[in-house]
Amino acid sequence: MEPLITRREPPTWEALEEAVRGILAECAMTAERQVPIALPRGGVATVDVRATEVVHGISSTIICECKNWKSNIPQEVVFGFRTVMIEAGANRGYVISKAGFQAGAILAAHATNIELVTFEAFQARYFDKWIAARTWSLEHAVGGIGSYYEPFGIPGMDKIEDEAERERYYQVWRKYLFVGAILPGFSPYMRTLGRAPPLPELPINLEGVANYDIVVPDDLAAAAGYQEFLELLESYAKEALVALRSMNPNTRDKAPDAVERDD
Repeated sequence: MEPLITRREPPTWEALEEAVRGILAECAMTAERQVPIALPRGGVATVDVRATEVVHGISSTIICECKNWKSNIPQEVVFGFRTVMIEAGANRGYVISKAGFQAGAILAAHATNIELVTFEAFQARYFDKWIAARTWSLEHAVGGIGSYYEPFGIPGMDKIEDEAERERYYQVWRKYLFVGAILPGFSPYMRTLGRAPPLPELPINLEGVANYDIVVPDDLAAAAGYQEFLELLESYAKEALVALRSMNPNTRDKAPDAVERDD
């Protein structure tokens, strides 16, 4: 089964457009909804989603037509989209359907730079690009949390002499131990080198942490889509960083943007 970025089912066409835009934005692309494009022959076409990226100085553009219909998409939609693709000068286009496509639509897209995909197939197509970019954004947002859960001791604990204060710090550390246990499974470093272990399957298997008396929040334990899971994990990790830095003698008197190292 192909991994899905999200398990959230878009209820409306607006929600489908936003879901597609959000995925492409998290792929480190510049993505917009309802973009008016002036056509060379005159007139304006509104594109559901447009995304651009620049790689090694070369810019490329994709546009998406999002159809949250209950019925299969007919060929007329593809014919109209082909015209917009040509006049807009897009490199690739997607017609994204909630249901599927009529045989005529499939024939109309044959031998073009247009792909006809369901929302699930679109996610599968972009999953590798998305998870690579998303794990890096997670690392940049909360990378400092790792130093608290390395096997070298809790940062700053050796400077605390008061036993009650040490215990308070330890309890905060224990509260967020689940973050330290889960984050390594989403580290971008090995993924960049092409040697990343398989991603944890979702909902996450808690058997491995149960032996260590680690408490995982219910919403994180229940998340079935990687987008939802990483949104929650990042939120908890940011919360953990604030709490741990407030207890760490090396960081508690510093503004968040002044913390260079947490050890």
